[in-house]
Amino acid sequence: MGRIRGGRTSPARGGRNWPGRSGVVSRMKGEFLRESRGVRRLSPLVLVLMALALAACGTAAPGVPARGALPESPVEAVQNDTRGAPGASLPWAPFDAATFAKARAEHRFVVLDGAAEWCHWCHVMEAVTYHDATVRSLLDARFIAAKVDIDARPDIEERYAEYGWPATVIFSPEGEELGKYRGFIAPEAFADILRQVVEPKGDARARASEAAITRGSGPLPEDEIAWIARATELALADFYDEDAGGWGHAQKAAMAMDNAWALERARAGDDDLKARVLFTLDAQSKLFDPVWGGVYQYSAASDWNHPHFEKLMTFQAGALDNYADAYALTHDPKWLTCAVALRSYIDQFLTSPDGGFYATQDADLHAHEPGRFLTGHEYYALDDAHRRALGVPRVDAHEYGKENGLAIAAYVTLAKATGDATALAAAERAARRALATHGTARGGIAHDADAKAATLHLADNAAFGFALMRLYEGTGEHAWLEAAAKLADFMMRDLLDPVGGGFFGSTVDPDAVGVFAVRRKPFEENVMAIRFLGRLARATGAHADAPYETAIANALRAIATPDAIRARGRMIGDFLQALDETRGVRAAP
Repeated sequence: MGRIRGGRTSPARGGRNWPGRSGVVSRMKGEFLRESRGVRRLSPLVLVLMALALAACGTAAPGVPARGALPESPVEAVQNDTRGAPGASLPWAPFDAATFAKARAEHRFVVLDGAAEWCHWCHVMEAVTYHDATVRSLLDARFIAAKVDIDARPDIEERYAEYGWPATVIFSPEGEELGKYRGFIAPEAFADILRQVVEPKGDARARASEAAITRGSGPLPEDEIAWIARATELALADFYDEDAGGWGHAQKAAMAMDNAWALERARAGDDDLKARVLFTLDAQSKLFDPVWGGVYQYSAASDWNHPHFEKLMTFQAGALDNYADAYALTHDPKWLTCAVALRSYIDQFLTSPDGGFYATQDADLHAHEPGRFLTGHEYYALDDAHRRALGVPRVDAHEYGKENGLAIAAYVTLAKATGDATALAAAERAARRALATHGTARGGIAHDADAKAATLHLADNAAFGFALMRLYEGTGEHAWLEAAAKLADFMMRDLLDPVGGGFFGSTVDPDAVGVFAVRRKPFEENVMAIRFLGRLARATGAHADAPYETAIANALRAIATPDAIRARGRMIGDFLQALDETRGVRAAP
């Protein structure tokens, strides 16, 4: 699924404490489609069939958001805020080494606006805060403002996911972090922040720095891994909402990673988790778009009735995988109708003419271009005809490596659950396209269609490698296994930390400055790498001294600390899957 990504709260921190223990733990439908306005249009027949499918899936019309405070925002705001209409273009600088060089030469600070094209509150902050006269005056005098589309920069998305979106980070000219701020910031509050940076009082500039951490080397003992797994399961159980379903109480979301782990355990005979996950899948179907299908990112409340309307491929793919898996487990057609609705949305809106998968669809209408601005709250309450008469919210047509990997894997799950040859064919077509357009001479996958990309990212390569293994498992074709092995070789050569274990989030960037010169080992991306290598090791034959098994074991040591696991909160099901899936193919101490 990936992170919940927009004006959100951090994962809840409650739950059982870690029991004491010595060692590291103690520190712890092709023929029905026709083209319309650049987006494939469904025939009336298919719209009727989709409506029936969504009804069977338990989908209700989106609820009306209640008034409340935006989490950790300095001002109160409502979900149907209409201030996100685009204004005059602003003089944003690129976020790169040249900008920091200019900042040093001119003695300016750098402000990073980490935003997403699909994000409602990002639109509001640009329209309201960055266009404010006082804010503009302060920025022009002492700052360089840089804007980053976080979907285009996995390194920025991973580093600041806990602060947005939008995320605002202020840097010294040398690239030191002076302040990090979550979500929408009102003009008055932002002006005060800028003044404090220019004229700090006392230790107002709380400088943040990072250092590379080595957590020892060598695999963890299996009994210690078993204890970590059990402690994590107990912690995750505390997040389960017995009344409303889902993991998490303050904010409801389709937590695909938790659902996937629970479905696997249900397949192994855990009836309690089976009941919980099926109840959750039924409850979260309220986040489905009742007209076009697809799942909204999350509900900004403790129920499922207050959606944020952006649609991200990471969530579509995760939900598709979950509902297809639920159908395979139960053979209940209810789950198949949900899976069909999700695939129909992806096929219609998030698939390129050449078969690649797009990244996102906006929450709002005309947030980037001229036209009548409508919030998602207003737009998605309309039927198909009225929506199309006004236009279609912008689709980000980038075909990113990670998103394609997740979608391909989900389509394979659907094909295996249903025997649908068209789903498998779509997955193979997308994989062939990405290998052709994103493949690099180094053997890795670029984030976007750029064979000469200077920096490659673990997120893209681990997810796409996982997808290649799912294709191999679904087809038995060795070409997919060979492609996966080539990708793994790149990761082992250019991303693996041979000293501390685990994988760095990006290849070496010789132009990186300040905090960006320190390579990080992101938890979620390392988990996906472990799962990818686990499947590859099993397919190629596990050997105690094989490089994949050793890399898996050392990566687990690098990331499986109590603090790191606790920081994930409820978003930990993928880690539990990694522990289950690599049993027997990770090197022993």
